[in-house]
Amino acid sequence: MKLVFAHDHKLRLIDGKYYTVGGLRDSITDRYMEYFDSLTIFCRAIEKQPYDTQLFELKNPKIKVKPVSNGSLILSQSALRMMEEEIKNADALIVKLHSKIAEYAIKYARKYKIPYLVEVVGCPWDAYWNHSIKGKIVAPMMTLSTKKEVKRAPYAVYVTKEFLEKRYPCDGKWIDCSDVELQSVDETVLSRRLEKIQRMGEQLTLGTLAQVDVRYKGQEYVIHAIAELKKRGKIVKYKLAGSGSNQYLHDIAKKYGVDNQVEFCGVLSHDQVFGWLDDIDFYIQPSKQEGLPRSMVEAISRACPSAGSTAGGMRELVSSDYIFHKANVNEIVNLIDGLTKEKLTQEACRNFKTAQNYKKEVLDAKRRTFYKNFAERCWQHKQGEV
Repeated sequence: MKLVFAHDHKLRLIDGKYYTVGGLRDSITDRYMEYFDSLTIFCRAIEKQPYDTQLFELKNPKIKVKPVSNGSLILSQSALRMMEEEIKNADALIVKLHSKIAEYAIKYARKYKIPYLVEVVGCPWDAYWNHSIKGKIVAPMMTLSTKKEVKRAPYAVYVTKEFLEKRYPCDGKWIDCSDVELQSVDETVLSRRLEKIQRMGEQLTLGTLAQVDVRYKGQEYVIHAIAELKKRGKIVKYKLAGSGSNQYLHDIAKKYGVDNQVEFCGVLSHDQVFGWLDDIDFYIQPSKQEGLPRSMVEAISRACPSAGSTAGGMRELVSSDYIFHKANVNEIVNLIDGLTKEKLTQEACRNFKTAQNYKKEVLDAKRRTFYKNFAERCWQHKQGEV
């Protein structure tokens, strides 16, 4: 059977080959290829960017990439005709929402009665509203559009357990299944963390894994918070790992007089991430918009006590006492100032237990059952049985 996939993803076109920053790597598309014979991807294609530090080549010969633009979301008539013709002759469509390209694809799938499935991976309201002035103008329209498309979708997969389901309900068949997968973690991870907590001195080390040049990731509020803690006589170190220019955040740290407490660690390889998480005392995700942050799932899998903002599905990962309102510096200050070894120990145990729900084998089994059901529906449609 022929499958079409559509999303606003920006592939990198380098010397005639396509690369992804991660979202469309072969290990992800293999989930689809288990049930379909070929896959055509509609997305954007741009040149390699200066901040690209790790790219994955799309190597599966059964996958065909058909870029619809070189970056813009305003598609030409020829691009739209190409999409329509491909979807008209396909057996199934899978899209990620929110996405303008996905919405065009759904339009054609419905026109030709092609079975389709939507993967709900983020909240357009949070994404656009916290992006820019232009984003605030676009946010209501994109939110309403996403609500409409998810509600009438015959199949949907949510990456959160509650957050996206409540904002963007689906009347069709759906499951919650995170796109963050953890390999098996042994109990020594927890025991080492508990030992580390008991050995802790006076200075606490916080950490955030996120792009440092994307302002809605919110690191500036943590920097402001450690400046306020410094006034209380509490010195806290803050490690930031992630791609992008750190100039803005460096200037913020200098402005508040805590530049000697802030360390920019740059980009970490996948193999370095867990060691980095094991080295910090407390993980914090201060984002103004998220779906279900991979970095926080990875943090709790290392039994790292963690806190996050009210954005996205972070309330599904850590206890309510460790959730603060977006951009609220005072709440961050009080949360950090109130940490004790007893509280850190309690959260380490709780987080490690929660992380077991995100093991690869658990999510794979759940996802396979749902996608198999969708593929069977597509086969029945192809045979004219439905």
